[in-house]
Amino acid sequence: MPEFGPYETPEALLRDQLWRCWLAVEYQIRQRWAMGALPRTAEDGATAAWAPENVAGVFRAALAEYRGEPLLGGDDAGASVVGAAYRHHAMLTDARVAATLAAGIHLPYLDLWVRFELGYAQRLALNFAVMPEVDPKLVIAYRYLTSDPTCRGLDARLLAMLVYDSSERRADLSRDLAPTSPLLLYRLIELDETAGSYDSVLFRRLRPAARLVQLLAGDNRQLDPQLSDVAELRGGEVAALFPEPMIARAAAALGSPEALLVLQGVRGVGKRLLLQVAAARIGREILLIDAAALAALPAPQQRPVVRSILRECRLLDAIPVLPDLDDALVQQGDRSELPPFVAQLAAEHTGALAVTLGRDRMPRLDFRPLVQFALEVPPLDDRAALWRGHVPTLSGGDAESLASRFAAPGGVIALAARAARAERPAAAGPPDLPALDLAVRNQLHDRLIRLGRRIDAVHGFADLVVDDETAGSLKEIVGALRERRKVRERWGFRGAAGVSVLFSGDPGVGKTMSATVIARQLGLAIYEIDLSRVVSKWLGETEKNLGEVFDAAEPGHVVLLFNEADSLFGKRTTEVKSSNDRYANMETNYLLQRLERFGGLAILTTNLGGAVDPAFRRRFAYDVQFTFPDPDMRTELWRRAIPATAEVGDIDFEELGERFELSGGFIKVAAERSAFQAAATSEPMSTQGLVVTIHRMYRERGKLTAVGRLE
Repeated sequence: MPEFGPYETPEALLRDQLWRCWLAVEYQIRQRWAMGALPRTAEDGATAAWAPENVAGVFRAALAEYRGEPLLGGDDAGASVVGAAYRHHAMLTDARVAATLAAGIHLPYLDLWVRFELGYAQRLALNFAVMPEVDPKLVIAYRYLTSDPTCRGLDARLLAMLVYDSSERRADLSRDLAPTSPLLLYRLIELDETAGSYDSVLFRRLRPAARLVQLLAGDNRQLDPQLSDVAELRGGEVAALFPEPMIARAAAALGSPEALLVLQGVRGVGKRLLLQVAAARIGREILLIDAAALAALPAPQQRPVVRSILRECRLLDAIPVLPDLDDALVQQGDRSELPPFVAQLAAEHTGALAVTLGRDRMPRLDFRPLVQFALEVPPLDDRAALWRGHVPTLSGGDAESLASRFAAPGGVIALAARAARAERPAAAGPPDLPALDLAVRNQLHDRLIRLGRRIDAVHGFADLVVDDETAGSLKEIVGALRERRKVRERWGFRGAAGVSVLFSGDPGVGKTMSATVIARQLGLAIYEIDLSRVVSKWLGETEKNLGEVFDAAEPGHVVLLFNEADSLFGKRTTEVKSSNDRYANMETNYLLQRLERFGGLAILTTNLGGAVDPAFRRRFAYDVQFTFPDPDMRTELWRRAIPATAEVGDIDFEELGERFELSGGFIKVAAERSAFQAAATSEPMSTQGLVVTIHRMYRERGKLTAVGRLE
């Protein structure tokens, strides 16, 4: 290879740059020996004490610099030989670097120089900062040159001798160590903050980013490990079922030098995947930034981390993405504001920026030209194709069955397929339909359990004691849920993708039990949402919790049950007199919107039918009125409340049903309390024992006689 040929390997570049540093340090040391401005080491290797002639040598060195003369005395201590070797080696490395860049050979360390537009002195400064990380022996030479045994690496004193070695060049030193210099702006090097703020910058270590050693070794496709807690790099071609116009539009936005691309949609719908596909279309990668984790850092730590993220985006040619940005919003009065670092990132990053949102409401994003569109759950045929893509052994019929049953986005389908494979022994083969069915339900269980609890669905229609009209409505609801996707997606009927149901009636008439019967008939889990955890006094928190519930249940793998929902779904205030009224109306309106778009089954129960807003009531596809049980129904409820295995004497069920106006819930409680009493007295259950228990229950609720309905 010619002497001035290009570098072809990172190792060759590293070797030459390291040797250049060693020659430069040795040359400076020998010059100072020649001037007597640096004491020789003692016999034990330690730095000798300074003598008057050493101080005189410092003055001679200053005068020589002023006159523009070489720092040499009568005996040059070998400085001329080392100086000639340094200049020849510097000329050689500069020529080879220029040849490498001209030949289009990409070495990560040289690419860094180009991407950050580093000047010649800045490149040298970077070399002197990073080379002690490659060869720790260089620190010993640094300590000797500065006559400072506490020196741990490069500082401004050394730069003044090694790079900015004249009065003219020292004017550039302050510029290249300014916060706006690319060296510090992008944290290629940073001032050691462990020293006291009162310490001069001359004595503070210029610490290189650990990532620079990786670049010198030739590794340029890995994210800085120090950012692993707040960022993730994704790239490459991936299979995805997005419409071509959507990919093209996203790719165009990501290729813009200043656009802000905003994708909205439920979790798991594929917002990040679309960004990865679009970035790959233009030969780029995306850098996913955990906005919530970054926002949780103390303010003084956020800015340096953002600087490092900006550095990585330029090094890796990656597009910064803030997924689920709404999780990091900061509450300011009656508004949700973006964390401060978002504006910093948008202002200092040169190129496109993308964010994803899971909620309907979009925060104020007016700092860049906006490109916005929403992602919906894939249609039925695409969902079937996704199932076959993730589980190739799945039959077309089974794939269509899963797609029809669960309106699951691609992310949930992928996770469910992986989970089902993980739970099956290797010898059992690929997962079957029941395993995949169960895996889908399990994916979002953790998100729902935070705001509710799962109810056992053990009853069937045969266990219900309701009038014929109510039974017919419940069976119709089951049929609607089973065929809703076909009617909406294939038959073309417009309307809500899911079904919203209101159950009204007195306490204990079977509203909750009926909801579990419907869930069992559909083969779905049912979750009762705990309104005490959903409703919050903090502005926007109730909406956030409701959004999380509906997003988790959106694929249709569960039934949502809101028991005693009067407080949340009551009448809206028409005359707004305070901020509380305005916020309450906002929550109700948000719930109305989510119910209309919810693709699953939501059942709301109320004991006070008149307390529900009429406009809200009209949103329900089914408004089922549970009547109070008549005597015949109460008789049947008494028979079912006492198991056949119980020790029973003479019980007149007809008399109990005719005599006492109890709902099914109170009948169950009375039967159980009477059983406890009978067991305690070693007697069988009887009509008399039940009557005594019923009278006691009436008195406990402030009634003097056992007449009328027990409430």
